[in-house]
Amino acid sequence: MEDDIQIIEYKDMDLSHAMLIEAFPTVGLVSSIAGHFIIDTLKLEEIGAIVSRHFMPVAVIHKGSPSPPVRIYAGNKVCGPDGSCEQIVVIISEFMPSVEVIKPLGDAILAWAQKKKCSFIVSLEGTHAPDTKTPMTHGVATTTKMKKTLHTYGINETQEGMITGITGILLYQGALLNRDVLCLLAEAHSSYPDSRAAALLVETLDKMLPGIKIDAEPLYKEAKDIEQKIRMFIKQAAPTAPSSGPLPTHMYG
Repeated sequence: MEDDIQIIEYKDMDLSHAMLIEAFPTVGLVSSIAGHFIIDTLKLEEIGAIVSRHFMPVAVIHKGSPSPPVRIYAGNKVCGPDGSCEQIVVIISEFMPSVEVIKPLGDAILAWAQKKKCSFIVSLEGTHAPDTKTPMTHGVATTTKMKKTLHTYGINETQEGMITGITGILLYQGALLNRDVLCLLAEAHSSYPDSRAAALLVETLDKMLPGIKIDAEPLYKEAKDIEQKIRMFIKQAAPTAPSSGPLPTHMYG
């Protein structure tokens, strides 16, 4: 199965010390919404793709150009006067891969992140909101370094529960291999795309990247338009997509 997954780079970019964001669909589609918003806001460039014969036979059309269902975007390094630099890489898809390909896909992402010398991986997730009036963001970390990151930015660390899908693979493999992986979970509505929950994730990322400004306010204002766009992607793909039994990626505890 691993041989069926290829990571294709359209251009060779220096991604050393970059934050790699994984945004596959989850509860409320918060990861896909947040990923799209970050890509558009920061004008990230499509630098590659992940392809496999096990992925849905779908081409995503954006600004007139077709792309595979799993794409890689990145921006240039932003360096401050102190010499420190920040950079964002986003791996995004609107569709959850079939169950049998999730493990090798997660392994491929971890291997590629290490090869490109990315600083750490942040996996964006949604979790069912117990109280939709006051949604919160939680976190799960694989290493002591990442646990300190949660503490630094005041993110509540989840103590008990279960996370499935790509994020689950990245977390337990990250823990086994001592790789820096962080999962950010926003409490979201599970019955419809939740842009407001996605905005919580964007606000958290903005705090973690002081050198790169990501203003979440437009995401709150454009919530309905963004949600309709994601719905359109899914609806258009439905007639051609095989019934692979997508695994819902969520957490309970």
